[in-house]
Amino acid sequence: LEEKGGRFVEGKFVNFHQPDVVLTAALDTFFGILFDKSRDNPKQMMLLRWRIHDAIGSGSDALLNIIPNLQKLMTMGDEHNPSSHSTRGYNTSKRRGDIGIRMKYLLVKLIGALSHRSHPLVLFLDDLQWADAMTLDVIRMIMTDPDIEHFLFIGCYRDSEVGLAHPLTSSLNDIQNQGTNVITIKLGQIEKECVNSLVSDALCLPPSLCVRLSTVVHRKTGGIVLFVLKFLKSLNEEGLLWFSMSSRRWEFDLNRIKVREISDDVVVHMTNQMNRLSKRMQAKLKCCACLGPCFDTEILRKAIRETDFNINSFLESSLEDGFFQHIVDDRYKWAHDQVQQAAYELIPFASRESFHLLLGSRILVRASPTELGKLVYFIVDNMNRGSRLLESSDQKNRIGSIESPSWGKSDIVLGVSLGIKIFTKRSFSSCDRFMGDSLHPNSSAL
Repeated sequence: LEEKGGRFVEGKFVNFHQPDVVLTAALDTFFGILFDKSRDNPKQMMLLRWRIHDAIGSGSDALLNIIPNLQKLMTMGDEHNPSSHSTRGYNTSKRRGDIGIRMKYLLVKLIGALSHRSHPLVLFLDDLQWADAMTLDVIRMIMTDPDIEHFLFIGCYRDSEVGLAHPLTSSLNDIQNQGTNVITIKLGQIEKECVNSLVSDALCLPPSLCVRLSTVVHRKTGGIVLFVLKFLKSLNEEGLLWFSMSSRRWEFDLNRIKVREISDDVVVHMTNQMNRLSKRMQAKLKCCACLGPCFDTEILRKAIRETDFNINSFLESSLEDGFFQHIVDDRYKWAHDQVQQAAYELIPFASRESFHLLLGSRILVRASPTELGKLVYFIVDNMNRGSRLLESSDQKNRIGSIESPSWGKSDIVLGVSLGIKIFTKRSFSSCDRFMGDSLHPNSSAL
């Protein structure tokens, strides 16, 4: 798509992450890539800047504040007025409803500006069953806007979790009722024959010799590919599936496999597997689970408490265990959202807020001013989910009272478009130590 001039924006909802930042985070990543490539084609970037400016207008500070890389792109080369899109024009005293309506309008106009005949745009959002009402409304507005052309939206969701009363169902019906063509493609679990082919390829055996085993595997895993692979691996680890040196082929104990207990929940199964890992390995997986579905080595180094840990060894081990998948260069993603959820389940429920606050403060303290634009969503997401601990005790006053002459006005805005909370970077410079001592006595494992 990109080779032919197209543009691709992708995002993913996660059931334990804030859904209202997914679309803006996806756009921020997209504009970050565009900004890095801006030097290759300055004329093209200038035309895009004019289209965006004409679409969202000059009073767009609210949008620029929540998409830092868009602000970088729009102010690129503006040496005479580098702060022309600062937060000064954003009136935080407006009612939440007014802010939400204007934000949806600006996002629709921004998508329209990105969609062009010479550069068609594809927006892909995964796991829409966890999408928030505002994002669903933005999607509906985009899909029914007659002025937006050369645009394709692709959405994935689990139909087992989306009933007639689900907001997504209502949004899809509204889109269809307004004349927009919606194509539904159902992707089910793989059939017995496919599982048999998978087992045959994995064990290097003729399909006819794998039918009995693959039938049991399919019944116990429900045909979920991820679960099939993990189940086969666990059978080998438990001695129920082994390579025989005498027969020079894989063999299995079918009777014991039939009676082997297995959880119907992939998350429970993966959590049990992760519980067998070392505490240090678990601690790193828990940090990765709080970074979202995708992350890179740079953010991982800032998130992990240990500054001298071998990141390559950790990633190689996680790849081998099937927890991560390598995307490109130094970027990785979870093999499946249920694998990420399994790692998140390792964090005790009572400690999750303090875990997030510690993680967010650690990334903020370690980030340089030039890195904040890239890391702001990781900081915002984690600190917001731990901010209740500051609001419910005197710790907020103790931390917030620390001022920084070096940062001054360079505040991090916590809370995207709605419910804005402001804390300075220096305010959290001691948060890692303070919160670790006061709220999370076992924080040494983080």
